Amino acid sequence: MKLTFLNLKITILVAELFYMDFFLDNILYIALTLTVFTLVYFFLKKKKTNSGFQNLSNNDIEIKLRAYERLILFLERIEPMSMVNRLELHKSSKEAVSSLLIKNIVLEYEYNISQQIYVSDELWRSLELIKNKMINSVASCTKALDQTATTDDLIQALLAQSKKNIVIINYAKKILKEEVRYISNIR
Repeated sequence: MKLTFLNLKITILVAELFYMDFFLDNILYIALTLTVFTLVYFFLKKKKTNSGFQNLSNNDIEIKLRAYERLILFLERIEPMSMVNRLELHKSSKEAVSSLLIKNIVLEYEYNISQQIYVSDELWRSLELIKNKMINSVASCTKALDQTATTDDLIQALLAQSKKNIVIINYAKKILKEEVRYISNIR
């Protein structure tokens, strides 16, 4: 009976060792597989984020940088108060000033529309949003004035709105500068 009991214990021990080895062997394979998949994932993720600019020649980078310069100028030129000063609209009627400001914003946008192929989608959406915000700013300032208001009243309303516009424009400039720094670091 003792011998049978001992044989049973030995059989159980051998079986446990077998299962333990089987378990350890599989754990190693699972750990190795997870490690490989993790490394491949991070490698592909890094390659994907860098692939947009890594294959650019110096000439391509120069073209992109000129596009960013144009877009900085675009942001400066669509701010309504800078247009009032640049276009010398003080002698026009408030309706004419409003119409010319909106027309000028649209023209600046159309002149720079081709630059979107050189910048990120996020930046371009920001620029479109800012263009629309500037147009709405001019239109709302004009609409808020009564019929007897003068061009000077419109300019005062635009000046009051200008602080908010500058904050929005500066945010877009920040995004733009971050992209320029990123491209510049690739060189």
